[in-house]
Amino acid sequence: MKIGILTYHRAENYGALLQAYATKTYLQSLGHDVSFVDYWPKYHSDYFSIFPIRAFNKRNAKGIILMLLRLALWGVPRYIRKNRLQRFMRKKLELPKVPLYTNDECKTEKYDVVIYGSDQIWRKQNLGGVGFDAWYFGSENVLADKKVAFAGSMGAVSFDDEDEVYVLQQMRNFDNLSVREKDLHDFLSLKGIGSQLVSDPVFLLQKEEWTKVAPSGPINKKYILFYNLLNTRESVSFTNRLSLTTGLPVVEINKVLTPSRFFSRRYVSCASVERFLSLIAHADYVVSNSFHGVAFSLIFEKQFFAVGMREKANRVVSLLESLDLKSRYVVDGRSLSEDDSSVIDYAAVKKKLQVLVDGSVKYLNLCIQQIN
Repeated sequence: MKIGILTYHRAENYGALLQAYATKTYLQSLGHDVSFVDYWPKYHSDYFSIFPIRAFNKRNAKGIILMLLRLALWGVPRYIRKNRLQRFMRKKLELPKVPLYTNDECKTEKYDVVIYGSDQIWRKQNLGGVGFDAWYFGSENVLADKKVAFAGSMGAVSFDDEDEVYVLQQMRNFDNLSVREKDLHDFLSLKGIGSQLVSDPVFLLQKEEWTKVAPSGPINKKYILFYNLLNTRESVSFTNRLSLTTGLPVVEINKVLTPSRFFSRRYVSCASVERFLSLIAHADYVVSNSFHGVAFSLIFEKQFFAVGMREKANRVVSLLESLDLKSRYVVDGRSLSEDDSSVIDYAAVKKKLQVLVDGSVKYLNLCIQQIN
């Protein structure tokens, strides 16, 4: 069967790339002909540009000079990171160098099934006034006999009346509809639209399969891995306190470069996708303000904490509640407590997680089989 995947497959973000890889790898393991619906419009590519021209247009002379200085100092590390992530896209996702579809005038090749998701494909874009992107809602640009939303997400479920009407109308474009977060599932149910609650695609692959992607341990010492995607103060404070309590050094993955970070041994700013996985896999503790940082902590059975996610917490809280691990979500960077020294019982967690994953796999397989 010819299956297309429409997601944020070119986003220079570890979680986005790994969920895309997991969906593709799982579907290929079933014997299908799988590729990405290579839609990547200009507003996406501009966002990840090393040289953001639009940002220059919005600044005065002093601001432009400061941006040029920053670009001169940190352009090379940013290029290294971009190049490493794009190498993963080419090798593991099998993407061409240039996207195939970049605007609303494009029509895709014909697929038997197109899988929409995961990641926040339904969020309202705050990039150049784009708003919602109809491509991710099953628009007629995508030619397929069947359109399946799998683990779709939109972040915070908050609309004005006009947005709500649009979203509810577009959800009816899908032949099968499943979502990743409970609050979106409940919202759709309240509005009379049925959906299945499923796990993120990264859970479609087992720990052993992810270990093959991650190289051997890059650091020959015990450490706390801090995946600081959001750069929130409470997550930094909590991580530093955990370091003092445990006596373990911190290795921090952070794409935001400053002079102190660039020359500090604590920070990793140019990690490849493979090294990102390896740093989680070999850590003694993981602290993260990223959904996928938490997801891979669970996959690699790490002692972890989710801290400082603020309005982005719903995705993690939804997952942790389903596993009876809500205590691992730290609100407002609270002080360390006795609960923080407790060890996660992964024998119990794995059973609960497997139930969720088995249901997700069964749902996905059923959606595909119905086309035959």
